[in-house]
Amino acid sequence: MSAVQESTRQDLDILEAIQAILARYPPLTADRHRMDLTVQTGVVILNGHVKTPITRLYLVERIAELEGVRGISADSLFDDETIRLEVGRRLPDGVIANVSYGVVVLSGHLPEGTASEQVAQVAGAVPGVSKVVTHFV
Repeated sequence: MSAVQESTRQDLDILEAIQAILARYPPLTADRHRMDLTVQTGVVILNGHVKTPITRLYLVERIAELEGVRGISADSLFDDETIRLEVGRRLPDGVIANVSYGVVVLSGHLPEGTASEQVAQVAGAVPGVSKVVTHFV
């Protein structure tokens, strides 16, 4: 068997093992449709969103334990709780942020003289934010 075929087969085995992890852990079962997983010569690349940092950590730690995994790139796997906290730090008083799989919904009351577009731009600059929706009173 050539090295390329062997590597491809090993990558498929790793991907299958990751799918089993997703199926056995209920929070990941809900999140799995919001992630992209690829394996290239034993390196697992994770992209997308999960709900919590605990779920993100669980997934990364379980993948690291799998036979044949040579590395994990999870820099583009974001969790909503971390995004919400970071967006909240950047928002003016009276503005509330909710996040669902990278989509930030801003609501509440804008301070006088503050434009909704400006607040949306600030929220959209947070890593992991895929879209910002505003719904101010």
